[in-house]
This record gives sequence, structure tokens and C-alpha cells, in this order.
Amino acid sequence: MPARRSTDSSSAGGMRSSTSPRSDDNDEEYKKKRKRNNDAVKRTREKSKQNAQKRKDNVEKLKISNTQLETKIEEMKKNVNMLKEILLHNVEPEKHKEIVQKILEEPSDDDQDV
Repeated sequence: MPARRSTDSSSAGGMRSSTSPRSDDNDEEYKKKRKRNNDAVKRTREKSKQNAQKRKDNVEKLKISNTQLETKIEEMKKNVNMLKEILLHNVEPEKHKEIVQKILEEPSDDDQDV
């Protein structure tokens, strides 16, 4: 860390003041740069927080969608198993119609989408 300037007038021949017009300009320029930098950092951090929140919201939506799709898969598996049962095990023909009708009456994806 650089040494501080002494404000004692005897150390510099007694003719210099503690601040010169040039150092005031540098101080003002430094302050402007620091303010711009601080503002930029605030904007960057806010944007990062917003992006993180968007990702979190998106993850929640995807989890809900995934759960719904898993439920739908289970329903479809049950339907496939019922149809296999009909085809593979000589179920009475009257029962075929009943089971197929039951499957057809279940709400489809098109009915649930709004």
C-alpha cells in the first residue's frame, strides 16, 4: 500500500498546499468512475438475481409439468395393459366392447388442454 502524503507544510518546502487543483480534478474523476462502477455492479447483480428467479420459476413449472406427464404415462400404461388383456386372454366379446368403451370415454389430452 502506498504511503500517504503528509499534510504538514514543512515536508514539501512549505510552499505546497495539501491539495492542488490537479489532485482535485483527479479526485472528482475518480469519484465519477467509482460511481459509474458501483452503478454498473448494482445493475449486474440485479440482472443476475432476476435471471436466477426466472430459472427457479421455470424449474417449478417443469416439475409440475413432469408430474402431470408421469401421471398421464401411468394412465396410458393401464389402458395398454387392458387392451393386451383383451387381445391375449380370450375375454368374452361382450366384455371387449365394455372395456374399449371405458377407455374411449376417458378424457383425452385434447379435452384437458385449455
